[in-house]
Amino acid sequence: MDTTTNNGGFNRPKAFKIFFAILVGVFLLGLLYWLIFSRNSEFTDDAYVAGSQIQVVSQIEGAIATVNVSETQSVEEGQTLFRVDPTEVLIASEKADIDLRNATADYQKRKVLQGDASVSKEELEHSQLALLKAMANARQAYINLLRVDVQSPAKATIAKRYAQVGQRVAPGTQLAMMVAGDQIWVDANFKEDQLKNIRIGQSVKLESDIYGGKMEFHGKVVGFAPGTGSTLALLPPQNATGNWVKVVQRLPVRIALDSNELSKYPLNIGLSMNVKVDTSDRDGSSLQAMDKGPISDTTIYQKQFDKAERHIQSLLTNSKKP
Repeated sequence: MDTTTNNGGFNRPKAFKIFFAILVGVFLLGLLYWLIFSRNSEFTDDAYVAGSQIQVVSQIEGAIATVNVSETQSVEEGQTLFRVDPTEVLIASEKADIDLRNATADYQKRKVLQGDASVSKEELEHSQLALLKAMANARQAYINLLRVDVQSPAKATIAKRYAQVGQRVAPGTQLAMMVAGDQIWVDANFKEDQLKNIRIGQSVKLESDIYGGKMEFHGKVVGFAPGTGSTLALLPPQNATGNWVKVVQRLPVRIALDSNELSKYPLNIGLSMNVKVDTSDRDGSSLQAMDKGPISDTTIYQKQFDKAERHIQSLLTNSKKP
């Protein structure tokens, strides 16, 4: 496009018109993009994958005899991760079983003679209390024996393993840290001025650098944190000073992910995410904490108790036989 005059000089008015036309075009394109794509959405790249972390601790005292897992390994609920040397708890369980057998025999003997002058009511009550105490001791000793095998409380991935063969552990000693694979979410930190249109239930599109643009995750807004990251810190800021400077704060927004997509494309805790919330539907609640989160539970402890009960009943039954 020629912006020179006939005599070879620069045509300033025409150049300004062209420049102005380009500016108007860029503005209109930007406005059109905002109307179509950005007006009903909020974006942030200050978002990170989070998940439920599970601690595996020893429940008995002893030396680690076997280590069956390594870091990054996937495990199932009930799988034996570590084995504590059973010598001490095995001896304790055998002693408790003998005490229970003796207490059962003593109580049965006195119960048969109940009403006889040789056995008083007080003696029978003491014998019964001794039996109940022996049952509790035997049950606890047997549960401790079962806890020689340190089992995984849930299906998860070993994030960090602390236990080593030969290490002496006590009840409460942390042996490993695991991450539950089915309890993964994203905490997206939005600026204050982005929150006014974000509502619970809105759909979300997410991307992770680990998969690039080829994989688009889908989720929904499920809740808002009760405070900003700074106010929930160990040492919250004190703004009652003369040199206070306003800093735009960010509020964590919890985003639930599609479980089917996670099974195909796993995400590790701490990975950064690009998050785009579709804010066109504004019927949901704003700035509300999550009503109900994922429930974590395990059945391994109840199974141990049930095994101990069967063991006690077996001892009692055999003690009653002549």
